[in-house]
Amino acid sequence: MEKWKVAAYVRLSSDDGDKAESNSITNQKSLINLFLKNNSDLKLKDFYIDDGFTGTDFNRPDFQRLLNDMKNGKINAILVKDLSRLGRNYIEVGNYLEQIFPLYNIRFIAINDNVDSFKDPNSVSNVIVPFKNLMNDEYARDISNKVRSVLDTKKVNGEFIGSVAPYGYLKDPNNKHKFIIDKKAATIVRKIFKMILNGKSKREVVEELNELGILPPALYKIEESTYNYKVTESMKTWSTKKLDKILKNQSYTGDLVQGKRKKISHKIHKNLEIDMDDWIIVPNHHKALVTKEEFEQVQNIIYNRDIRIQKNNEYDLFSGHIKCEKCGCNLILRKSKGYEYYYCSSYLYKKSCSSHACAKKKLEKDILDVVNQHINLIVDIDKKIECIVKNSNVNYDLEILNNRLEENNKKIDKYKLLNESLKDDLANDFITTKEYNEYKKEYADILLKLKKETNELEDKIEKIDFKSEQNREWIDKFKVRENINELSKTVIDELIDNIIVNDDKSIMTVFKYEDKYFEASNFINEHKCDII
Repeated sequence: MEKWKVAAYVRLSSDDGDKAESNSITNQKSLINLFLKNNSDLKLKDFYIDDGFTGTDFNRPDFQRLLNDMKNGKINAILVKDLSRLGRNYIEVGNYLEQIFPLYNIRFIAINDNVDSFKDPNSVSNVIVPFKNLMNDEYARDISNKVRSVLDTKKVNGEFIGSVAPYGYLKDPNNKHKFIIDKKAATIVRKIFKMILNGKSKREVVEELNELGILPPALYKIEESTYNYKVTESMKTWSTKKLDKILKNQSYTGDLVQGKRKKISHKIHKNLEIDMDDWIIVPNHHKALVTKEEFEQVQNIIYNRDIRIQKNNEYDLFSGHIKCEKCGCNLILRKSKGYEYYYCSSYLYKKSCSSHACAKKKLEKDILDVVNQHINLIVDIDKKIECIVKNSNVNYDLEILNNRLEENNKKIDKYKLLNESLKDDLANDFITTKEYNEYKKEYADILLKLKKETNELEDKIEKIDFKSEQNREWIDKFKVRENINELSKTVIDELIDNIIVNDDKSIMTVFKYEDKYFEASNFINEHKCDII
């Protein structure tokens, strides 16, 4: 009787939904040993065990070892409990059964599926085999979708599902889905953001961190025993790449940000980057290390493509803010005969616009004057608000929130009417079916956003303290800069959105917080207050 050199293959994975009790490694081995005992022509050469590996691909250590032994002639038979242990990828399993195993004269046996390519060659090509393989594949797909759905639900509910909290935080020992501040690391995070806001380049920040001997994130976590990895050379020093991970991480504003990547499919385990609009963001999940304004300023300073570092390793004062009114392109700095001018980039590179040239020195003087005028205006507004609040016994925050709520409700009514009119527009052929569906989705999205904002406003109004002054905090950003003698990059980034250069070279300055400025102006006009 021919002796077959058997490779007994067993596999278990929670990822593709294997039932631990019936498919445990022990149970699979017991079934295989019993089968070998009752079939004396089969001689076990080795067990090949992949414990904790998905069946949706074949990149498994012991399966690869099995293939090498097969190619080297060490085995000529493969024994499994059932087809799903070999794999759950319908196409790949079929390829092994019909192409690869026969090529190497391998006898394949799946005990519970009554498949034996030697005793019954037709059992491999039987219609039930590809059908079972397809069912195994669909089972893996279904489980994968269910697991993903559960994880997405957790993310939406504000539950952190990662293994390690971001640098600067620790997992809350009382709730692993929440963060608490890691004081030592949080100090470094704040220091990094502060250095960038003070005008330092990424290279300068990296050099300073390394000179001070501050441990990079991974090495710090290993030292603090929150990370269990082998130390490598790359972990020992800061780099701009490590700095980017911190500076781009919105989690430091207190928001929980998840869902940045996803697997291509249940078969292909590579990750795809997800568009920022589709990230799952839960606001105010944990205590912030930097304000949202500081975070946005850093994004504008470092990651705005139109902001360039000059040869002296400093950022240009107006870079990222100065734009052409005609074409919308940024103006960039150029030197000519010892003078510095801003020119429309579209004019310089494509000759598709006029130059809009303006001298840097004159622009600095004009903007300084405009900034001081605007600050004085806001200081005056603050005095008037204070007068009204004191003499009329009204709460500024409460009035502002109520006004916003009223505006939101008006918008909701407007989009409800627009949504209801779509059917008539479609019936009268004013719009196509495609346009109907597009408008329907657009209005539904807007209404959903407005209703969410309304709920948030109602919640804030309900919890508001009569002494609250949160809606006047923006005023302090201007007041602390009162009567400045010189512009800086920080001042420009904090107070100005855009500087628009018109075709006649006149300048229009668009300040930040314009919506809040108009809210304050309306409040004053409604209540009136004479300041002596």
